[in-house]
Amino acid sequence: MEVAEMTWYNLFFWLLASILKFVVTPSAMIASGHSAWTTWAVTASGSALGVLTFWRFGTWWFQWLEERMGPRPSRGKRIFNPRRRRIVKMKNLFGLRGLLLASGLISVPLAAALGAKYFRSNMAAKYFLVLAFALWAALLTTASWLLKQGVA
Repeated sequence: MEVAEMTWYNLFFWLLASILKFVVTPSAMIASGHSAWTTWAVTASGSALGVLTFWRFGTWWFQWLEERMGPRPSRGKRIFNPRRRRIVKMKNLFGLRGLLLASGLISVPLAAALGAKYFRSNMAAKYFLVLAFALWAALLTTASWLLKQGVA
């Protein structure tokens, strides 16, 4: 089995791919001939970089929106549409654990932005999200490697 060469250009491409299309990147890297350890290291690093970047951007974005829109009215009935009700219900039902479990199936930017919106008061939340993506990277890399080897 031939191991693919990792150039700076390839590394940049795979890091970017792991941020934007996390769920398919481990399979694509294994299929292109990279080792399982390299695949895990690159996808875990890329997703960590993406989480930290988009968490910071999401925090800034939501603070900017709150400043721009002004404070929420303290009195009066809040308007809830069906979409908002579902979001609040999902957040209250699953919380941070639900986001961590679903993080590998949704994109890194979306997971980080949702975390920044709903869990920014939890100082460890972004680091839990980085850890969750590292575990997802290990799971997806192992599954892809096993499929390529014909073991599964």
